[in-house]
Amino acid sequence: MRNISYYIILIFIAIVLVFSIVKKNNAYESFINGCKSGMKSGITILPYLLVMYVAVAAFRSCGILEDLLSFSKVPSQILIQGVFRPVSSHASLSMMVSIINTYGVDSSEGIISTILQGGSDTTVYVMGLYFGYIGIKKTRHAYFVGLLCDLVCFVLCMLLFLIF
Repeated sequence: MRNISYYIILIFIAIVLVFSIVKKNNAYESFINGCKSGMKSGITILPYLLVMYVAVAAFRSCGILEDLLSFSKVPSQILIQGVFRPVSSHASLSMMVSIINTYGVDSSEGIISTILQGGSDTTVYVMGLYFGYIGIKKTRHAYFVGLLCDLVCFVLCMLLFLIF
């Protein structure tokens, strides 16, 4: 039993097939319908994902944040991670990896970076994607509250860094 996960997947598929036979359901047709539904969802979500990726890539590549934040006591990489975190999980995660590779895991920079990564969320990305997919036009205070939580996490991380 080198890879137990293969057996678990096989057992799960067998359970689904047995359950389908007991319920007299066509498992193959259900699977195909699920794939069609998933493809429709993927095509609907794709424009929102594309816009977010292009915006983050353009903002990150212009380098304006590094120029504006070069005077701070806090490393510019942590500040950039804090700015990107509400927009893109991948961009903030790559900044965290860069911080850990530069300063080390046990450094104050590395610890603050991981707290920032775990304590905040990709608010703009999640709300833009899901609200856009569902078709919600009036978001009311959802963006404000989500970004306020991200800002509180960011400010507390900066205070922790400056104190310790």
